Amino acid sequence: MVNWIKNRNMVLMYLVLLGSLSGQSFSVSKVTDGLSRTITNRDSQLILLGGLIGSGIASKYDQTFQIDVQSNGLIPNGMSKLGDYWGIGGQLLLWGSFLNLLDREKRFEYAANAFLANGFITYSLKFAIGRDRPDKSNRRSFPSGHTSNSFLTATIAQEVYGSKAGIPAYVLACVTGLSRIHDDKHYLSDVIFGAALGIAVGKGFGKVYRDNQNPKIGIIPGDQQLQINLVWLL
Repeated sequence: MVNWIKNRNMVLMYLVLLGSLSGQSFSVSKVTDGLSRTITNRDSQLILLGGLIGSGIASKYDQTFQIDVQSNGLIPNGMSKLGDYWGIGGQLLLWGSFLNLLDREKRFEYAANAFLANGFITYSLKFAIGRDRPDKSNRRSFPSGHTSNSFLTATIAQEVYGSKAGIPAYVLACVTGLSRIHDDKHYLSDVIFGAALGIAVGKGFGKVYRDNQNPKIGIIPGDQQLQINLVWLL
């Protein structure tokens, strides 16, 4: 009952925020471009590769580690609740921080398209792999959606606001990942790859966001003068 109320409140908050963004549309071309950058960007490639390797190594110890965590705990219960709420609430707070900014449309577009792509990838993997959760509640354990979402939130905060917002957001994302293990919802390997996925997607879409912030300068000779055009990539 408590979980149902918590999830209902989260959904209501999400709908309120979406209502405030009614004029903001998702861009198929930007999603495609962002996914392409995620795959081809060197940093994103290394992060995903590291996530795969780390997840593969961790999977050998998942059962033993999970048993130990359930016996002795991993983090305080209060911290675990914070991490659980931050998995979704962090995204809402991030979007809310854009509302009064002059360039909010570009930031909303960056975040909206990145979260859409991350959700699609995460849940495609969940249903394709069909791994049982540690608590056996369903077969959608790998990768951790709360973790990928919170690390994507942190990466966007880092890209948009810099380290002053990025570092605290990454710390909270780590708490979210630990909370999923503590609450017996995910294995360590689920969390490791979820974190890598969120960071990689955030950096890939961040490249598109930065390109749109920086104009291209072109010099076109005219009959009697030179014309200098500034063109933003749209």
